[in-house]
Parts: sequence; C-alpha cells; structure tokens
Amino acid sequence: MFKKLMPKEEKYFEDFATMISYLQEMGKITNDFFSNSTYDKDIYLKLKPIEKRCDEITSKVIKRLNKTFITPFDREDIFALIKKLDDIGDILYGATIRIDMYNVNVKVEHAEELSAIIVQQLNELNTLIQYLKKHDPHITEHKTIKDLEEEADNIYRNSIKQLFQNEKDPLTIIKTKEILEMLEEATDKCQSTASIIHAIFIKNS
Repeated sequence: MFKKLMPKEEKYFEDFATMISYLQEMGKITNDFFSNSTYDKDIYLKLKPIEKRCDEITSKVIKRLNKTFITPFDREDIFALIKKLDDIGDILYGATIRIDMYNVNVKVEHAEELSAIIVQQLNELNTLIQYLKKHDPHITEHKTIKDLEEEADNIYRNSIKQLFQNEKDPLTIIKTKEILEMLEEATDKCQSTASIIHAIFIKNS
C-alpha cells in the first residue's frame, strides 16, 4: 500500500516513447531500402546513428533501474520491455547491412513485404505504449500485432519455399535466407514485445 501511495518515476514512459519513435524511423528507412530495385549500400550511415541512440536509451533505463526506488511497474518487466525494443533495432540494422556485407546486388524478394509489416507493427506498439501509460483497458482488445506476425510468418514460409525452388546458387540461397530470417525475427520480436506490454497491464490492473 505504501508503495502505491508514493509518486512513481514517469521517465520510463518517456524513454519507451522515444525508443519507439527511433524504431519507427528505422523501420521506415529499412522498408524504403528494401523497396528499391537497387540498394543504397551506405544504408548503415543512416541507420547506425539511430541504432546507437537506441542503445543509449537502453543503457540509461538500466542505470536508472539501479537508482530508482519507485518504478511504474516491476523492474524485471521494465528491463524485459526495453531489451525487446532494443533487440528490434539491432535486427533491423543487421538485416540491412548484410546487403553490403554479402555484396547482394539483386533485390531480395519479399523483404519489402516483411519490412512493411514491421513498420505497421511498430506503429501498433506505439499505440500499446500509450495505452499502457494511460492504463487504458482497450489494450486487452488490441490484437493487430499478432495478426501481422501471422501474416509475416506466411510470407516468410512462402518466400523460403520459392527461394529453394527457383534459386540454384547455394551462396545466394544462404545470403537471402538469412536476410529474410532476420526480418521475420523482427516481426516475432514485435509480437513478443506486445505480449510483454499486455502482461504488464494485466499484472498491474
């Protein structure tokens, strides 16, 4: 009871919102990148500074957890949420720079579709964070991210099937498969992030 009556640290929600805004920016850049017929292999010049800012927010939140007595919800939940968000940024950065690392010169089929889904999921995560901050019960009705993750799974399975059917070069198969896997993993991370947010809401209702 005493803990509930004390003022709570709200800076965490500011950090979550800022992190989401950076991820939305990364998602848009990634989708624009994979939508082009020719790739700008200097993509890391655009993404690396944003990815670094995400790392800085994660570090700041973790340090604050060690100093703050009262938190908006359990410390382990704050840690899990900020880490999941940071993972999404790492994956987006990793998927795009592999185009340069692997010297990919042809468009990766279905990467555009998967990255477009990630953009939608990040927009939905932004909504969930706002619901969580306001303790809005509509959060429990919000299933869009899961639906998008299932759509991404279908796209990924079909893309891998087509890749093995149509591509004869083993190296191209390996490179393409890894890039598609990373994008699909990002959609999974978005879904697991949404699950954490839902769990936090229920736990604190």
